[in-house]
Amino acid sequence: MLQWVRSFFTICLLILPLLATLPPPVAGADSTSFDPTKVAVKAKGSGGVPVGTIISWPVATNPDDMDNWLECNGQSISQSVYPELFALVGPKVPDLRGLFLRGFGSQDSKHFGEVTHSSGALGDIQGDSIRENMTRGEFEAFCAGAVQRKSGVFAKSYTIYRSRDQSGWSYSPNAVLVFDMSSAGPTSNENRPVNMAVRYLMRARS
Repeated sequence: MLQWVRSFFTICLLILPLLATLPPPVAGADSTSFDPTKVAVKAKGSGGVPVGTIISWPVATNPDDMDNWLECNGQSISQSVYPELFALVGPKVPDLRGLFLRGFGSQDSKHFGEVTHSSGALGDIQGDSIRENMTRGEFEAFCAGAVQRKSGVFAKSYTIYRSRDQSGWSYSPNAVLVFDMSSAGPTSNENRPVNMAVRYLMRARS
């Protein structure tokens, strides 16, 4: 019996120094015991916004980090301040005031007949145009007098003059054909879809 007691105390003496080196126990954490103010948290993404990225900004007030952006209004780029952007697009940002952005390349669609949608060269401004369209209008004629007839976007105004000389009666028609889109819908000095104005900003530095 005495031998067993001695062995037990010997084992305890060997274990106690090891227990002293263990870290203190951690209490179980839950939504009430965890204090987030004691934990240092930093927002960090896997990557930033690439230099040259263009965003649409809906208000006149600049974003908080406007020093990292340039408005796309054709302004010059400082090579010393924005070396990455200068190397990417050259000495000026594109002037996108009053313009829409369009995906580069082309594709076919059949929404309203078979059409090929094609952009201009990458970075070039493509002028406005309307789709090819053929329509018809009908007009009535009378033997004499001033008559106007209108059908859709077409209008024709003409006058037939009747006169007589020694050789008999003669007719002198005077006709004008008018194409007027305002009679069929809203018109302007340009072709445009329904839109909302925004500011285009380009990422100038990371």
